[in-house]
Amino acid sequence: MLESFSTRRSFWLGLAVAGLASVFLFQHVDLVRWFCDCNVHPNTRFALRKFVRVLLNDSFMLLLIHAWFYEKRITRIAWYIQMIDILILFPLYLLIKLNTEGDSEISSPLLSQFHRLIVNPTLMVLVIPAVYYERLTRSRRG
Repeated sequence: MLESFSTRRSFWLGLAVAGLASVFLFQHVDLVRWFCDCNVHPNTRFALRKFVRVLLNDSFMLLLIHAWFYEKRITRIAWYIQMIDILILFPLYLLIKLNTEGDSEISSPLLSQFHRLIVNPTLMVLVIPAVYYERLTRSRRG
């Protein structure tokens, strides 16, 4: 099922994996303090840090999916999932998190799972086995 990868695709895959690792390693970096010495509300600081993380994680996963499959249709599906994640699920997460628990990094068990689904690239990772499953069922039918 795995096609051979060109040097270009291998480079993009490596860049995507390195980017995902970097986002994980630097997830606690306070970008607001890094870029300006502003007095920002803790909820705003929390939301900005999480937004940057979601945006980077999903973008690197989009790059990984594009390099892995190299099909516009699959990249487009992953892009739609990224938009749902950023425009619908992430604001919903922030609304619930900041109104119930504040800006602490510790969450209740249910919200912690929602955090993993939204902030980590879990939804995007699920595209990969879904594509392989779709290909497997299509090959069995026809």
